[in-house]
Amino acid sequence: MNATLCPIALYHDLIHGMENALLGHFTTQKRGDLFSNFIAHLKLCIRDGKLDIQKSSSTRMARVRNTYMEFCSEEQVPGGEAQDVWHQYVEPWVTRKLEGEDLNSISSSAKLFFEVSVANPRLSFDLDDTKRTYPLRGRIDEIDFVNKRIVERTIKEDGQVQRAPYLKDYQVWLLWRILSSLNKNQLPKEWQSVDFSSFQLVVETPQSDFIVSDEAKFAANTHIAYAWINDISLSESHSIFSEVYENAQCVPENPSPYCFHPFINCWKHGYDLPRARPEIRQVFHPWYRLLLWEQIWRGHLWQYQLLMLDGSDLFRMGIVMPTRLVSVKGDVFTMKVERGDASPIRGLEYCTIIPFGTVYCGLRVNTIVKGATGNTLDLRAKSGLGRMQFPAISNEALIISSQYQESAMMSEPPIFLQRNTQSSLYKLKGIGTDSPEKATKRSVIQLLEAIFGTRPIKRERQ
Repeated sequence: MNATLCPIALYHDLIHGMENALLGHFTTQKRGDLFSNFIAHLKLCIRDGKLDIQKSSSTRMARVRNTYMEFCSEEQVPGGEAQDVWHQYVEPWVTRKLEGEDLNSISSSAKLFFEVSVANPRLSFDLDDTKRTYPLRGRIDEIDFVNKRIVERTIKEDGQVQRAPYLKDYQVWLLWRILSSLNKNQLPKEWQSVDFSSFQLVVETPQSDFIVSDEAKFAANTHIAYAWINDISLSESHSIFSEVYENAQCVPENPSPYCFHPFINCWKHGYDLPRARPEIRQVFHPWYRLLLWEQIWRGHLWQYQLLMLDGSDLFRMGIVMPTRLVSVKGDVFTMKVERGDASPIRGLEYCTIIPFGTVYCGLRVNTIVKGATGNTLDLRAKSGLGRMQFPAISNEALIISSQYQESAMMSEPPIFLQRNTQSSLYKLKGIGTDSPEKATKRSVIQLLEAIFGTRPIKRERQ
């Protein structure tokens, strides 16, 4: 998505560890998660009979709001923040959905799945008379099997025209392409007879729903994006940086209304001090790339190899362990290893479980290994894909527990640490001031001048 937005956004993503140029501040991201997670929780409450919206239509909104406030209380959302999200995003969405059939048509037989991870290491796209294949993975907000819909949900709105928020239509199209491209043996057993190519694609905002059609520009965007990813990731030539900035999608006089990088990362103020900034930049550049390659070798390549292996090979090599989901209590999964020994998992601090589906398509939960008795493991859902998104997963997992289907378990390397180091380096490179007086009082600037410039390091006596 960053590559399609602008090569510089991708450059900041890969080299400087800065994601989500389209999203912006972390507060916005948390509000979007709260909005999406509550809608999943609301739909599952209606399906499971915990919330009846059919009777007493005059009080339906009040009952939905009570459910929302209870949800926010359980997730420890501050009261003021919960109120703001309700008035700005949740209430408009609920109002129009209660007027239509979206919520009213949910029955106990509704087949709703949320936060479904999908991946294909060889996703094919047409290019003139040939085909190109690329690895791609992502997460689908909602799959509705009864109404045959794939939904991408966002709090972003395009206030100028009646269209889906910028690139959100492209995002749901990519997710649909992954899902519809998978072989039957890569899907959960219950989904193997489903024709996902016939599903409707929807981008949903608090104010509107947008139907997305298959467009030729989406495939073209994909080829261009992967070309930039390849060049920035692998090229050791400094000329690639010039090409990136030559292809910028906006300028200071006319900044992009969709990107959050301008004036923060793209056009930063050039401070006079420290004077050794050219030397700092020269030394830091190779470090960014080395950190990126470490992410690729330890994280991205690991995921790619995982998807390239057959299911039987994953089990044989011990990368994925088939387990039985015994129970789900609160945010704790109890799982039993049916074949083999649980000792490799007991030695881990974190692991990822798939209580439903396969490594190619299923529900993934990042967990902390809480304890073990014999071959039975207790795993607590972590924050992120845990507490805020768990309501959708816990209710779906209860379906699995009644049938004791096989689950998968794996451990992912913490490549986010390299991304944190990249972003910290980038912030350090940008530190400075125009005032010599302030520079003498800032120890970081003085230390940078001493390491990369000519200033001697001296200990001042107290």
